[in-house]
Amino acid sequence: MRAVRVVRNATPREAIEVGEVPVPEPGPGEVRVAVAAASLNFGDIARCKGGVAAVMAEPPFTLGMDVAGVVDATGEGREEWMGRRVVGMANQSLGGMAEHALCATVFDAPPELDDVEAAAFTLPFHLGWLALHERAGLQAGETVLVRSGASAVGTAAIQLAVAAGAHVIASGGGPAKAELCRELGAERVVDHEAEDLFDAVMDHTDGHGADVIYDPIGGEQTEALWTCAALGGRYIPVGFNDDPESGLTGRPLRKVSMANVTIVGVILAYLDAPLEFRRFGINPFPPATGERVHAALLELVASGAIRPTVGRRIGLDEVAGALEDHAARRTSGRTVVDLTR
Repeated sequence: MRAVRVVRNATPREAIEVGEVPVPEPGPGEVRVAVAAASLNFGDIARCKGGVAAVMAEPPFTLGMDVAGVVDATGEGREEWMGRRVVGMANQSLGGMAEHALCATVFDAPPELDDVEAAAFTLPFHLGWLALHERAGLQAGETVLVRSGASAVGTAAIQLAVAAGAHVIASGGGPAKAELCRELGAERVVDHEAEDLFDAVMDHTDGHGADVIYDPIGGEQTEALWTCAALGGRYIPVGFNDDPESGLTGRPLRKVSMANVTIVGVILAYLDAPLEFRRFGINPFPPATGERVHAALLELVASGAIRPTVGRRIGLDEVAGALEDHAARRTSGRTVVDLTR
């Protein structure tokens, strides 16, 4: 089968080759998905380079985490999934950008979405729900500041916050990204290239600040975001933005204390993890939480309240160039590999 392979640690154009690999066989607790579409993630860039991005692997390996398709083989204990159209997360967050992928975590695909939209759905909306509802306890009427509002996770967070009855301020760069955020329901969009974020947030909230700050980037603007928080505000570093290149590493936590801000962690992982995982700081949500979250999200999709934002549909041979565009912040929404092309 064809797959997007990282054959050396380098930039995506230098690291990636599309080649033939054996079709995998599912083990106990796994299903094999005949992949119709798979999404790119910003962490794929770090995986190409050999940097920090959740689960790492030594080349050669196949990129890709979230997929959509039909289950065509099952391992022991997962027989009920045979033949079902699903969205899923590839094992170890790797192996999705291929004609077949192994997944332990799968859900029924939203029937309202085509395969490309379905592949764009799982990570941003599950992560957004877990962050805003399960961890930050978002309430109707509160104000949410979404950094990088036109990104894949940002567009999902805006929609979820609006659906919860919250007021949304989004930040982004340039008119096109600002317009996308407004279309999704943001009441105020701050062009970080032309405006002062603190002034804009305080002006819009009459000095109250943001009750919840959703930050998928980290980096040098982290401390500036903390100053935008309301008293008792919750700051959510989304994803692995503590990477040395852009994150919380070295941030003076005394500033968190001075601002009366709460840092709320979140990870998108559903598994019954052994207690020993806790020794290494890994404490994921149980699978039952995933089922409950997915059921709530399916209702929102069916009602028309949320829908994935697909910025670009590409083929397997275009992945390297598309990841370079991600690195240069030239994308909006999700870039999805359409394997039916």
